[in-house]
Parts: sequence; C-alpha cells; structure tokens
Amino acid sequence: MSSRALSAAACLALLTLIPACGSPRPAEEPENAEPAAASEPPPAPPPPPAPSLYERLGKSEALAGVVEELMGNVLADHRLGKLFDRAHKDKARWKQLTTRMVAELCVVAGGADCGYDGKPMKDAHAGLNVTGPQWDAFIEDLGIALKTRGVDDAVAKALEDKLEQQIRADIVVGKGK
Repeated sequence: MSSRALSAAACLALLTLIPACGSPRPAEEPENAEPAAASEPPPAPPPPPAPSLYERLGKSEALAGVVEELMGNVLADHRLGKLFDRAHKDKARWKQLTTRMVAELCVVAGGADCGYDGKPMKDAHAGLNVTGPQWDAFIEDLGIALKTRGVDDAVAKALEDKLEQQIRADIVVGKGK
C-alpha cells in the first residue's frame, strides 16, 4: 500500500473512531430505582367546603318565610305581643320591621349577600325593656317557626345559639337578663 493509501485508510479509521469516543453513553437506570409512579392516580381534589349556616337555612328566601311565620307567632304570644303591637298597626313600619329582621337573621347566619341597614340592636330595642323571659319566648317562637318551615333541628339550634351569642346582650335589659 502506498503511503498515501495508508494515510487515507488511517484517516478513515480515525474518523470512524472519533464519533464513538465523543458520544455520550445512553443513560442507565440505577439498579435500585423504583419505577415511575405513572400508574398511580392523581391525588383527589379537596372536598368542597361545608355549606354555611345561611345556606343550610335556605338563604334569604327561606328566611323571609321563617320571619313571616315568626311574626305570626310573636303576635299570638301573650308574652311578646305587646312588644310588637305598635309596629303591627302601621303597615309600612311592620314591613320595615320584617324586612330588617330577615336581614339581621341573614347577617347572623353568615350570609355573604346580606346587609342590615337598621339601627344597631341596642339602639333599636332601647326603651322596650325586653326581659330575659321575653327573649326566651322570642327564641321559642323562632324555633317553632323554623320547625314549621322544615328547618332541621340542628340547623335551627345553630341559629338560635348564634342569636344568643351575638344579639341577646344588646336586646335584653334589667332583671332576668
């Protein structure tokens, strides 16, 4: 072989070896590697939040029905009727009272779309001298209205408890508080 042929053959051999030397080896899986978790289902989404007391009561529409029932109860209740007598005789005042009562129950129950626009409870009840037994009678009449309107006992109790915690101190005065 001539030196030129030998040189060409050597170059050719070198050219075929160079790519083999410089190319990376295929990646090997480690022996202890666990298989990819592709077969596992994705985690379940978190459960939706529990409905609020307001939602469990049926929102504003249902509260309006409860208040309508309640107002009939308090007018017929000898322990409370006189407290509502004056408002009941004036249709506009009665409508305003019932509308505000729905709004107040809505706010107490945690309704996001509610707005009470009346006086603060303490101011609205100033001079009425509402006693503890009268408050208890009102809560009793409310419980009857809730039951009549098909509200679950636990939901009714939750509303009554919130009224006790948030409103009672602003309404009840004097002895029997």
